Amino acid sequence: MSENRTVLITGATGYIAGRLIPLLLERGYPVRCLVRDMSRIRGRDWYSQVEFVDGDIASCESLEKALEGVYTAYYLVHSMTTGRNYPALDLTTAQNFASAASQAGVEHIIYLGGLVDPEAEIGLHMHSRIQTGEALRQGTVPVTEFRASVIIGSGSTSFEMIRFLTEQIPVLVGPVWLRNRAQPISIQNVLDYLLAALENRACRGRIFEIGGRDVITYAETMLIYARLRGLKRRLLTMPVIPLGWMAFLVDRLTPIPASIAYPLIDGMRSDSVVRDEAARRFFPHVQLLDYTTAVKNALGKLSPSQVMPVWDNGGDLARVIKHEGFFIEVRQVRLDTQPEAVFRAFTRLGGKHGWLYLNSLWQLRGLFDRLMGGPGMRGRRDDESLNEGEKVDFYNVETLVPDRMLRLRAEVKAPGLSWMEWRVKPVSEGGALFSQLVFFAPKGVLGFLYWYALYPIHHLVFEGLFKKIKQKTGQFQ
Repeated sequence: MSENRTVLITGATGYIAGRLIPLLLERGYPVRCLVRDMSRIRGRDWYSQVEFVDGDIASCESLEKALEGVYTAYYLVHSMTTGRNYPALDLTTAQNFASAASQAGVEHIIYLGGLVDPEAEIGLHMHSRIQTGEALRQGTVPVTEFRASVIIGSGSTSFEMIRFLTEQIPVLVGPVWLRNRAQPISIQNVLDYLLAALENRACRGRIFEIGGRDVITYAETMLIYARLRGLKRRLLTMPVIPLGWMAFLVDRLTPIPASIAYPLIDGMRSDSVVRDEAARRFFPHVQLLDYTTAVKNALGKLSPSQVMPVWDNGGDLARVIKHEGFFIEVRQVRLDTQPEAVFRAFTRLGGKHGWLYLNSLWQLRGLFDRLMGGPGMRGRRDDESLNEGEKVDFYNVETLVPDRMLRLRAEVKAPGLSWMEWRVKPVSEGGALFSQLVFFAPKGVLGFLYWYALYPIHHLVFEGLFKKIKQKTGQFQ
């Protein structure tokens, strides 16, 4: 029971916070977020249910405003993207936060750090995580610190590194550090602990090491993933591989930028396993998952309906991102048109109306698909209306929300899964925000080669389709 106690979330645009906030709202907690870039969070489903303070955690003025009347504060931030001097910034930020929380009368701070033996030789990132916890404890507010091993969940930085590298590289080459041990923990269990700490006063002022049921090597995290995906992968370790080169490779092949990949890889120089079982004693209701189950749960979210919409900034946009196992081609524009007219334009695609732009290429793709044993161009039941479950050429109508959204799942033969999605929503200034998204989840090397080889054609076709739909909206005003 929340008793109307406000919870502050820092790092609200991050992965952990994005999963934690909806759970706090479900439990009735008033949630406030300190956010520096509001455009990165407007597309979240819970946006309208949360109070926001527009500011920077490094600003004393922002902290004073954000912490006013707060009961518990979750500290979920780091500064790895700021460059090599991030440990100093992390330390200063944590010290300032601890001081501001003390002055504001906050009752409790919950911090998520990294699991490592502080007495071992550890990387700079892990050392910074330990220092951050120590800095938060310098204030008068009791701190519950969770030190987590590798977090497994769709969208987790660690899991996306595992996913994208394993999918693309038949022979996984890495440093001897890959033989070090980790205790991967499911995002579900991390959230279990973070929520339980809110209600368990006995855990305040304590440090808890948390990991899943299995202790495996870093190499096994990739090899087990490969087995679950039906991929054949081999491992080759080498005594010396420059960290910069590995970070560059991760930057090119995954959604993780080099600035984050470098410290994360450096952190693998030591084991990340639970040595103190206090978490199990204090939180016996948390049922830990094994690594295989955690990966299966993450792979089970390989659907657009499960993807966090990090691209939605409420304005015009055209970009391609790698996110949660997908390549996502996003186009978004504001139109001086009623949402119903936009919806009518994109729900008439396919069948006798065709695909508006380069329709011959769509027909050719359908022919190739039919030759490969796929459904080909099947038309549609009714050229003027749609229902969920119906066929639209080589697509299936997966989701249809009247006057708001249409998602089609491709049933073509391809080395991966693909969807097309259109969304429209009214905007306060009048008109509508229209979005077109192409999702492709490649499987294995062939899936990635397929995406890159056909991307120039797909870009041409989908850009043209987007423009044609915009033009068509005027006919349905």
